[in-house]
Amino acid sequence: MRLIRGLLDVVLGILTAVLGTVLGIVAAVVWLVGGILCVTILLIPLGLPVMRLARRLFTLAGKLMHLP
Repeated sequence: MRLIRGLLDVVLGILTAVLGTVLGIVAAVVWLVGGILCVTILLIPLGLPVMRLARRLFTLAGKLMHLP
């Protein structure tokens, strides 16, 4: 039983690390879109909330990857 639980912990750890990495890539793309929106003067009101969303996604990705 201890072996199965240890194996499940390892698989779950790998899965969350991969999910965190994918979420980090998505957050980078969202951040880039927000930056492009902020460069165009008329779309700054749209760009700032997108950049905030990207920051939240980066924090969640860091938590999933078990970074301190």
